Amino acid sequence: MAASMKDSDAQVTYEDQQKINRFARTNSRLMDFKEELAAKEKEFENLKDAEDELLMAEGDSDVVPYPF
Repeated sequence: MAASMKDSDAQVTYEDQQKINRFARTNSRLMDFKEELAAKEKEFENLKDAEDELLMAEGDSDVVPYPF
């Protein structure tokens, strides 16, 4: 079966190639958005952890140390 595919060239129309290109661009954007979402989720978790640390430190004293 592989030999029969090699003997005949696949014909791709201009419209089909445009659809393939559009899919590739859209899929690439999707992957970029997924990476960005993962980074934002990580940042959100870090901020939640920082908030928890501040709330725990707040119970110890009224002043939260912050370097200026």
